[in-house]
Amino acid sequence: MKLKSTGIKGYRLEQLEEQNGLCALCGDLIIDDAVLDHDHKTGLIRKVLHRGCNSMLGKIENNMPRSRMNRDRLRTFALNLMQYIETEHTDVTHPTHKEKAVKKRK
Repeated sequence: MKLKSTGIKGYRLEQLEEQNGLCALCGDLIIDDAVLDHDHKTGLIRKVLHRGCNSMLGKIENNMPRSRMNRDRLRTFALNLMQYIETEHTDVTHPTHKEKAVKKRK
């Protein structure tokens, strides 16, 4: 079945109710930024997401080929992401990094 443009809002609300008002990706309550996510290759609707979660998902999916990222590699990447972000940093600063004060002067 192909959804008509006029049916998007109703279908989104129906799906969001089935999801108990929660974003299918982050699990937080969706208040006013619900979007109906779909697979851009097939057009098939997946779930309702926060606009920001949908945007992040799109960035990941759109950059997978460029990053030579396949599904298995993405799965491993996703599982390790938070642990990596929370890892202790070294005490060495990257040469292209500019402190906030330097950025403001420019």
